[in-house]
Amino acid sequence: MNFESMLNSNENQENKILKEEMIVRLGSELHNEWRETRKQEDGSYDPRIKTTKDEEWVKENGKNEVDIANTSFEDLPKDWQGENRIAAEVAIEEVFKATDANRELDEEFIEDASNIIHEKWLERNGEWAPEEQKKSYAELSEEEKDKDRAQVKKAIEIFQEKR
Repeated sequence: MNFESMLNSNENQENKILKEEMIVRLGSELHNEWRETRKQEDGSYDPRIKTTKDEEWVKENGKNEVDIANTSFEDLPKDWQGENRIAAEVAIEEVFKATDANRELDEEFIEDASNIIHEKWLERNGEWAPEEQKKSYAELSEEEKDKDRAQVKKAIEIFQEKR
């Protein structure tokens, strides 16, 4: 391996680590937003008990049920980190692609990336999604579009803080 290849390899590894940190942070923020809708007066969250298939988590915790509302993103079993993690991966990847192409992270980018986030979400969730959300991004209500935009804006914010 020549010196330039070695530098590129180190840079790629650093980018992978940086992306992973950003994905975890965004996934956590998305989880916390969802949790806020369940917040009770005492500061705890209305429980939402789910069964996990994450054998490692079950082994560590001695049970196969988790209260996803009262558990931080980082402490969730992998299967219950799933949707927020995938959404975060898509958003962060779009930001990286844009900056690699020297594209401005402006309103036009936010709309384009939000469209991609919605398309990818539909690919994963279209079978059970409510009719309002089964539409193309252009046909969504502003309220629904804002959900996708919020993910992109948070991804940009995290990216700009880490870079």
